[in-house]
Amino acid sequence: MSSTCNKIDIDDSVGKEHEPSVNPFTNPLPWWYELYKRIKLFPWWIRYNLGIDKEAILKDKIIQLGTSLGLQDKWLKKIIRHTVSEFSKKGLGIDYYGYHNIDHELEATYFVLLSTNGQKERNKFSLDDIKYLFVAALFHDYDPLKELDKPNENSVERFIRNDDKIKEFIDDIRINIDIVIAMIYRTAYPFKGEIADHAKKKMNELFTHAGINENDIETRKHYEDLGWFLSIAERISGYALDNFTHSRDLARRNAYVLGWHPSLINEESVKYFNAFKEEREMTECVLEGIPEEYKKRFWDNVEAFKEAWKEEISVRSSIERKELRFVSLVEKIEGEPDPILREYLLNLHKELPAHIRINEEKFRKSLSDKRTILITLRVNEEYGKIVGYVKGGPLENYKLRRGTHDENMGERTTAYLEHICIKMGYWGATGGHLIRLQFLNEAKKRGYKYVTAYVHRNVIIHRINKGENIEIIQKYEPDRLDYYRYDLTKLVEEFSPSTTYVDIPENNYE
Repeated sequence: MSSTCNKIDIDDSVGKEHEPSVNPFTNPLPWWYELYKRIKLFPWWIRYNLGIDKEAILKDKIIQLGTSLGLQDKWLKKIIRHTVSEFSKKGLGIDYYGYHNIDHELEATYFVLLSTNGQKERNKFSLDDIKYLFVAALFHDYDPLKELDKPNENSVERFIRNDDKIKEFIDDIRINIDIVIAMIYRTAYPFKGEIADHAKKKMNELFTHAGINENDIETRKHYEDLGWFLSIAERISGYALDNFTHSRDLARRNAYVLGWHPSLINEESVKYFNAFKEEREMTECVLEGIPEEYKKRFWDNVEAFKEAWKEEISVRSSIERKELRFVSLVEKIEGEPDPILREYLLNLHKELPAHIRINEEKFRKSLSDKRTILITLRVNEEYGKIVGYVKGGPLENYKLRRGTHDENMGERTTAYLEHICIKMGYWGATGGHLIRLQFLNEAKKRGYKYVTAYVHRNVIIHRINKGENIEIIQKYEPDRLDYYRYDLTKLVEEFSPSTTYVDIPENNYE
């Protein structure tokens, strides 16, 4: 297949899989949960129905493009409305923290239609092909009770088969549900090893059930290739349809899917894009159908991640050569904070992933609360450029995630660490380690016995292996953002230096 797209010239790699663990989110939900989600999302639902929300705009584009490709507009409106409703009330709406939410489904669906539309003059896709691609794209991540953020195709199949409306929509356009599901199995990622073996086995079973003879290799391969086309398109879609700010947000969300620490986001994103080299033929097929503006945007975003990674390497090299040093500073909170400091902190705060970012108004108020513990990370001098911070306060000031029970709540003995926020480019150079230790020391000075926080499991395990007195209180899937407790009474040596030159460990998590 021919293509005018650029070639990726960076190292090959794929994300690692992680074993599942106890997940309080998969416990049976109360009867009122879907009603609660509807009420919570009601303001968004109003904006969506008025056509002023980005999901509504994307919906309109899908309907317009789908109609031009031969799909019936009333059917399109009904199936999209059902999809948005089901994803939202089952916890996969715009408020879902992960990568695989309703935004991703709509982006993937629109992108699939864009690519097929760009190739219609060459008759690469029949109307039935477009129908199959559309339905499979719209529901390929429909797994509300997922154990990992990355959907399980077996669960997706179960939810599709148990949704009478979806089955009715499929029957309306006279396509086969088994083939739709087989194509969804082909989107399993990475499609290699045991994952691919399982998917192929299921696909062959579904093809047989759909009435495709085992000897009809051509037809089976055709639908498998359609699934492959969908797999490439849905992985590219979000990075081609919007700018680097959006792409960086997707990468942060994807970090929790693949278990990346923030210090690895740029590097692993580059490797993620590079993995398309292993599927060059289908990648070129998908890209040759999309408009040039989206093709350019995709490659611009890939290049931006490469440049961000280079910047990180440069910062770490400067630290190793002792050309740059980090300084941690315990900020004194006495009334309203300095406006410049506040703006620096707010800008950094906005870079945090949505699901760990506290409400901005609450964040602002906490900067004037004397009980707040605030440590800033600066470059080269005590009042130098701010490149990070860590903040927290009394545990009683915070609402914990569903499923977390802290026996010390109300005892006034625990400081809660909200998060460590480091400017992109400075992660992985031990700045986070420096300000976290300063936070522990400051919490102990203020009379706290414990510090608790939610942190990615890989980070917790790394700290435990280094000998830190940490206990995991509650594990979570799919984001692996676990709740842990640090026992300050066993903090043997108080942390005193506020300035540091650092040697960077090979696998640094902070």
